[in-house]
Amino acid sequence: MANPVDGLILQATQLTMDEAAMTGESDEMKKEILPVCVNRRDEKNAEGEVKLDEGAKMMRAHEIPSPIMLSGTSCAGGEGRILCLMVGGDSCLGQIIAKLVVRPEVTPLQSQLEVIATDIGKMGTYIALLIVHVLLFRYFLEGLTKRNTDLFGGEQGGEDAFVDALSMWVSYIIVGVAIIVVAVPEGLPLAVMISLAYSITKMLEDNNDVKRLSSCEIMGGADNICSDKTGTLTLNMMKVTNIWAGKDIVIPQTQNEETGEMSKIQWSDYFSTQVHPMHMEHGIACNTAEKAGATDRAMTELIDRAGCDSKSLCEKHLSEHKIRFPFSSKRKRMSTVVENLETSNSYGKRLHVKGASEIVKNCCSHYLDVDGNVKEMTDEMKGNLDNVIHQYAKQALRTICLAYKDVMPGECGPDHDLPKDQDVKDIEKSGLTLVVIFGIMDIVRPEVPGAVKQIQRAGVTVRMVTGDNIVTAKAIAQNCNILTGESIEDERCCIEGPDFYEKMGGLVVRHGKEEVGNFKVFKELAPYMKVMARSRPEDKYLMVTGLRQMGCTVAVTGDGTNDAPALKKADVGFAMGKTGTDVCKEAADILITDDNFKSIVMACMWGRNVYDNIKRFLQFQLTVNVGACIITFIGAIIGKESPLQAIQLLWVNLIMDSLASLALATEMPKPNLLLRAPQNREDYIVSRKMIKHILGQAIWQCIVLFTFLFAGEYLLPESDPKYEYTGVRPGFVFPGRATDWSGNPLYDREMQSTLGPSRHLTFIFTAFVFMQIFNMICSRKIHDELNIFEGIHKNLIFIVIWIIIVAGQALISTFGGRIFVVCLNGIDGVQWGIALAVGFSSFIVNFILKFVPDWCCPQLGQDSVHDRAKEAAAKKKAESQ
Repeated sequence: MANPVDGLILQATQLTMDEAAMTGESDEMKKEILPVCVNRRDEKNAEGEVKLDEGAKMMRAHEIPSPIMLSGTSCAGGEGRILCLMVGGDSCLGQIIAKLVVRPEVTPLQSQLEVIATDIGKMGTYIALLIVHVLLFRYFLEGLTKRNTDLFGGEQGGEDAFVDALSMWVSYIIVGVAIIVVAVPEGLPLAVMISLAYSITKMLEDNNDVKRLSSCEIMGGADNICSDKTGTLTLNMMKVTNIWAGKDIVIPQTQNEETGEMSKIQWSDYFSTQVHPMHMEHGIACNTAEKAGATDRAMTELIDRAGCDSKSLCEKHLSEHKIRFPFSSKRKRMSTVVENLETSNSYGKRLHVKGASEIVKNCCSHYLDVDGNVKEMTDEMKGNLDNVIHQYAKQALRTICLAYKDVMPGECGPDHDLPKDQDVKDIEKSGLTLVVIFGIMDIVRPEVPGAVKQIQRAGVTVRMVTGDNIVTAKAIAQNCNILTGESIEDERCCIEGPDFYEKMGGLVVRHGKEEVGNFKVFKELAPYMKVMARSRPEDKYLMVTGLRQMGCTVAVTGDGTNDAPALKKADVGFAMGKTGTDVCKEAADILITDDNFKSIVMACMWGRNVYDNIKRFLQFQLTVNVGACIITFIGAIIGKESPLQAIQLLWVNLIMDSLASLALATEMPKPNLLLRAPQNREDYIVSRKMIKHILGQAIWQCIVLFTFLFAGEYLLPESDPKYEYTGVRPGFVFPGRATDWSGNPLYDREMQSTLGPSRHLTFIFTAFVFMQIFNMICSRKIHDELNIFEGIHKNLIFIVIWIIIVAGQALISTFGGRIFVVCLNGIDGVQWGIALAVGFSSFIVNFILKFVPDWCCPQLGQDSVHDRAKEAAAKKKAESQ
């Protein structure tokens, strides 16, 4: 790839450049040598002493040519020579590319998850060590109390006793390891990856092509969107929206739903005669260059919508020897002399003129009134036309005047191009008849105003950053609902890029970090600023830097090379997939394949859904963690060994991590996601509502299971006689107890070796798992929604996985045998019914917890957690560098 170059114009012949990729300005820029540019500027400054309206001032400023050629732009016409001034990294494009260096950053979600994963892992490790020590301490304490030297392989037991003791110690350690495996959230990264991968696949259907996986979840916390105008908020297609033809006519901009094309119109709905339509059709079709620009295409499309075949009409009236005076920035008009017009007079030729309204209007001696009659142009009428042009300009409409003049044979010379040494020909200077004044604008996408309102209701601030002039920018912002109410008149809401850069003190580097020079002023202005006009790359970059410095999560859209630095600086960069430049697409995180702002709204909704999916998984996992650790710990202390065996805990871990992550991380987004504020990067991911349900469900599980654990022989019926013993109640308690509360012999370890694992503990294991299975459904809702089954039929993955877990548990409880340490004959039908009822109780507890106030639950230490998150992020970034 050749090095980019900026240069000074040394020679120029009708040289024009398309600088849209660098400046965002759609109009072609005239280039001249430096002395010509200085003289033109001085002339315009002298003319500027006359009182002009805002539109005229902007037009005159835009007429001043530029002596600088920027890298990254393309030649639209003419030729010239330049002196190379800046090459490679020093050029404009080179500086932009230098800002696109990939920077390793840790997302807010990654920081939060790293902290919570560390906390959970530490908690599980501490509990596992405590359980192992308690079990060993109790084992030795009981052995010493009974003076049983078998514990150490003494005289009574010999070598076999020591082997049995060693086997028991190893089993304690295995339980501890199983606790660590259950507690450590190894499924958390899996849940994140599944949720992100699933989301980006679905986002592609919503016209979002995600390049960076983490950008999806970052959009869940986006609270500022800096959007480009052209192609994103607008269609990037000029349309005629208004016509003045003796009266103001508004042209509807409706589309055919089936074809997507603009709907047809009938001239009879607007004109009483065919005079105006005929003059319009002829004046447009016959006076359009072969390489039509956006403005010409807008007018041609208008007459085509009315049923005119502009191409055939042009071929019919233009002779092979047509006379055409092309448009130029000096002339501000285009004229064509045509022959064989269908007129009722003796004129053999007609001159059609179209151009800047304030220029062509002053060359008109007559005009067509509302009925198509030719009237003399009076001073009063000129004043009315000035008002029309001014009103159109306030609506951000580009005004084009269409006029004609019947030409006598031989008038102004045989070729009608006298004087040859001037840009404007005599035939164009006077005697014209004004037909219409067109109001042309880049139409706002029909879905954008509603989408902007929707994203604003979600707590996201939308700011429009464009290269257009401030009048056009304000009008478009109003149409898009970016400026509403008092903000329309508030001067703080709209600012031009150079003024903004100067007020903010530019970009400075402090302690190796880019910051706004005058951050205090930025913080005061930021809440009001909604529109930035005439923005340059450095202006947009400075705005993004300031917003991020305030702690905001910023999304930026763009389509030009000049947008690339801001796209890279933002938390999430959106590039236009259709109109975006290669540099812009390279810098972006997400490509909008349809160049539509509504797709950004969908990305925001999917990002929030990722956060919710991770929260669903965490709520379910932490409930299992807390319940399993408490049950295992207390059961081990009282019963000398864990009620849940190591292999059973591993099955629980499989449910909790792998299968649950796949089921809960694939929930589809709901529209109500955009009815709440975005996820703040300072907020801990485990909310009070989640803590309420985690503790509530875990405590309920412990109460129920401990009840059955310590009084199971009195509560659980037993239908199989071989499991009944001398006690008045069935004797199938866990092996740690040799007698019931009355001293009757129960299911001791000797019986277990003969009949197989305990049926009592098989029930405890089954009931515990079914409580998790039913709680998985409850965990689908994390904001106290009453209907926990809402939308469950749309998540086929969840349904399939839920059925797999239920079937797997049924098979294990029935046929698991000694491998899964369950009763060889499983549990009977009544016990199955009780286990299902126990699991179903999770629904009831979940319903009750929804009415418990959130303030009743503890809130994890926000400051300490966030500090640790920042420390973890900084450490990870340093390691990556």
